[in-house]
Amino acid sequence: MPRERQFDAHDVIDRAADVFLVHGYEATSLSMLCEATGLGKQSLYNSFGDKKALYLKAVDCSVARMASLAQQMQTAPSGRAAIQVFFETVVHLCSNGRPADQSCIVSHGLLESSQDRELRVALQNKWHQSHELLRCQVERGQRDGSITYAGPSAQAADVLMALVSGLRVSARVRTDASQLLATVAMALTVLDSPQAQAP
Repeated sequence: MPRERQFDAHDVIDRAADVFLVHGYEATSLSMLCEATGLGKQSLYNSFGDKKALYLKAVDCSVARMASLAQQMQTAPSGRAAIQVFFETVVHLCSNGRPADQSCIVSHGLLESSQDRELRVALQNKWHQSHELLRCQVERGQRDGSITYAGPSAQAADVLMALVSGLRVSARVRTDASQLLATVAMALTVLDSPQAQAP
């Protein structure tokens, strides 16, 4: 009886996450996943379930990669500084030339408009986590005086989330980090604006 091949589950999910990041959920084939992970089809199924189950694990893995960023933001001296750290990291990832870093698995998945409710809800929950991360830092900045925008913190976070998506698209055209950082600097002036006008 052949001996089962040993592998690191975290490493397999990490590699699968890169494939999903580059190609999205729909376009990622089982053969792509097998090639990237070095596992056969049956091994993947036995260890991680079907494609959807592996994708959900890959989403968790991709989001977990940003855990250290959240910690850096917490230790930043102000809410405004924390948001600056966030966007400097996003720009670095967008412009470092690594295809998997240029995409966001959550944004990519939401844009695919999956008809699968479980996937859609999981992705929406992850989006809300990022939104909340930014919203809390806006609120912190409003308290510590580093952000003069006096409107709802959730509204400012909406704008910042849109900026993240826009940067990832712009990075596909402009790979110069300094240009992207200039865009960030201009966009973040929204945090210096007065009370928002009611729509």
